[in-house]
Amino acid sequence: MEITTVSCVLGVTAICLFYIWRILNWLWFRPKKMEKFLKDQGLQGTPYRLLYGDLKEIMQMMNEAISKPMNLTHDIGHRASPFYHKSLTTIGMKIWFFYFVILYL
Repeated sequence: MEITTVSCVLGVTAICLFYIWRILNWLWFRPKKMEKFLKDQGLQGTPYRLLYGDLKEIMQMMNEAISKPMNLTHDIGHRASPFYHKSLTTIGMKIWFFYFVILYL
């Protein structure tokens, strides 16, 4: 009776640890590893933030862009998507392909 209880508890514990490891790997370890690989290749970007990412900065920049009056030019990138416009101007055009893949595919 005690052996089956202990083995059941150990089995449930092992299953719980397995799923905890998978969730941690999905939410933290894999994105941090990808961030490191991209930095090693020379692609500088914002650091990984758990769950919300750059959402706070994106919303703040959108609100600032909407509150300012718009110029009478055809350059609307800073108004339509200010976060990506800032990223393209600070990081450079080499990151453009990744934004295209993320946004349109």
